[in-house]
Amino acid sequence: MKAVYPVYFTKTEDVILVEVPDLEILTEGKDMNDAFEMARDAMELKCVSLEDAKQEIPTPSKIR
Repeated sequence: MKAVYPVYFTKTEDVILVEVPDLEILTEGKDMNDAFEMARDAMELKCVSLEDAKQEIPTPSKIR
């Protein structure tokens, strides 16, 4: 199954903060490319962990 989750990027002086509310993920990257990679890795890891624990993967919020 493929899904699209809303991801919020917030630039600070030092890093780019990343939030994926549907998956309860907070991470960061040193630049936008790194932040994108960190978000993807964290989302993949969270979904695999949920599957391994036999828990349901949350449905993505609707993007408005």
